[in-house]
Amino acid sequence: MTTSKTPARGTIASRADRHALYERAVQDTERDVRFFARSYRKLRGHEPMTLREDFCGTAALCLSWVKSHAERTAIGVDLSQDTMDWGIRNRILPAGGDYVDRISLVHGDVREVRRPKVDIVCAQNFSYYCFKTRAELVEYFRAARAGLQRDGVFFLDLLGGTEVMMEGITDNDLGEFTYRWEQARFNIVNHDFVCHIHFLFPDGSRILRAFTYDWRLWTMPEIRELLLEAGFSDVHFYWEKTDAEGEGMGVFYEPDHVDNQEIWWTYVAAER
Repeated sequence: MTTSKTPARGTIASRADRHALYERAVQDTERDVRFFARSYRKLRGHEPMTLREDFCGTAALCLSWVKSHAERTAIGVDLSQDTMDWGIRNRILPAGGDYVDRISLVHGDVREVRRPKVDIVCAQNFSYYCFKTRAELVEYFRAARAGLQRDGVFFLDLLGGTEVMMEGITDNDLGEFTYRWEQARFNIVNHDFVCHIHFLFPDGSRILRAFTYDWRLWTMPEIRELLLEAGFSDVHFYWEKTDAEGEGMGVFYEPDHVDNQEIWWTYVAAER
């Protein structure tokens, strides 16, 4: 993840924080927690209490998890100590209560952390796309499985659609700023693609390349096959129902058939 340049002093961009902007633009951790808990209960018949958030960044999801139940605990794993420190200073400590005691953050490779075993391991926001070969991704999936309790569940999300394989820019106006997603390059030979996140402000100032991702685009059949190869017993894809305007309704189901779309996103659950 890189930042291209320092915004001019006195502008909105110069006062903004890219981590806070990312949380606002990209994450919906309360939705994730609700989905994880509901899906786990449906699959396993009891309440999940422990979670490991791989590629945790600011650990916003960890915090939402422990806030959702007085006895829940969370572990966050990430290679960026600076980003986790930001989350501690700006999110976990200000939240007060006993949250800091129920969250453990680990600076390390997600493929190497396997204990303590938890009910749920998750990797959100397509973070595991950093693994570009089948061998690397299976290695990670095996590590995730090894970190689960016997009845544990591994949750991922997955991105796809015809426009994901093309260069282009998508703007989302969030009022106080515009979140711009740029697909800068896509290689059809190996599905490598480079994407940038930019933030644009009403005064004309910008944070360009606030975050940059060098990923491989994985397909739904590949993810299913590699999860099963890694030892998971079953894999579920959960599609969100939409209203007449095409907006998500927060209700998910397992489809037998889905037509391709310009852009789509779905949850994946793999049973240990």
